[in-house]
Amino acid sequence: MKKSNLILSVAMSFFIAASAGAADDTLVIKEARELQLAKKFDEAVKLYEANIKTKASERLYVDYAALLINLKKYKECDEMLTKAVSFYPDSLRIKNALGMAKYKNGDLSGASSNFSHVLSKDPENKYAKTMLETIRKEKVAANSPIGDLSNGKNDVAVADDDSDYSEASFSGGLTFKVSDKLTLEEQQELAKKLYKQMMELDKEALTDFINLHKQVIEKCSKTDQAQESCWRLSNLYFVGYQPPDFESCKACLEHLLKQYPDTPLLPDAKNRLIICYQKTDDNNGVCRLYEELFQSDPEPDDNTFMIRALEYANALAGAGRTDEARAWYTKVLEKDNGKNSLQARAATKRLGQL
Repeated sequence: MKKSNLILSVAMSFFIAASAGAADDTLVIKEARELQLAKKFDEAVKLYEANIKTKASERLYVDYAALLINLKKYKECDEMLTKAVSFYPDSLRIKNALGMAKYKNGDLSGASSNFSHVLSKDPENKYAKTMLETIRKEKVAANSPIGDLSNGKNDVAVADDDSDYSEASFSGGLTFKVSDKLTLEEQQELAKKLYKQMMELDKEALTDFINLHKQVIEKCSKTDQAQESCWRLSNLYFVGYQPPDFESCKACLEHLLKQYPDTPLLPDAKNRLIICYQKTDDNNGVCRLYEELFQSDPEPDDNTFMIRALEYANALAGAGRTDEARAWYTKVLEKDNGKNSLQARAATKRLGQL
């Protein structure tokens, strides 16, 4: 670099440092992921932050964003990625990550803007397409009548509670043959090896990721990684295919909830599971989750109650439980108390169709 270039701005200097350090990001990311596997999350955060300051790269930003989202530090993630966009304005991966951070932080408009930008540059981007559809349906659920109410096609927030998921509820052709032949120590060692193999894979090696996660679930069932692999495998079926493989995703989540009823992943797993039930027209599954939700959270605020009650009534109607559906549509109207909300208008319409 010529001496005259020293007059460049701080931002440009940072960009050059990021480009120069990009070749080193693989080792940093590998170390950070190993810290995460060891549940040393604070150390992983410090490692990412230190390297982003001195030798940032697109991959470092995206990988660090994934950690912050997993830690539910959505605001920090949003702020970090907003800065990253100024250094990597053409990075679709950073835009997708920023969209997810905004989505998790409740900024649906900002999330939609980022995912739409990605699709304007890459119309076949599976992740952005899936997230935009999820956001669209979430907005419909919160703010407007549903087009096809009988099938309950909207995302919902499902409370954290324990449930029993029987083998009979498992879906599609995906099954897991869990083995306890190895001791806990042997399972932990094998799980670490399998996750290290995944770290070395190309991000597009979908089949290899699926096979390795299945091995963790089946051979290392007593480890924390088994729960994580259930969730990550559901991710692959949910966003890795176009259209998503909802049946296999459903099987992963049902296995997770049956085998690990106290998992910290339970709220997110139920959120995704109800989407899978809706997408596969499994109204009985939707009904079951709503029944658990109303039992665990019987007195939400009025707007939340009407959204949930409307969705539950839709599923009841789709399951042929007409009398119960009529009762829940009526509850929506009672809670509305003459305000003529969108949910009340939808309930009135559906009552007239029963």
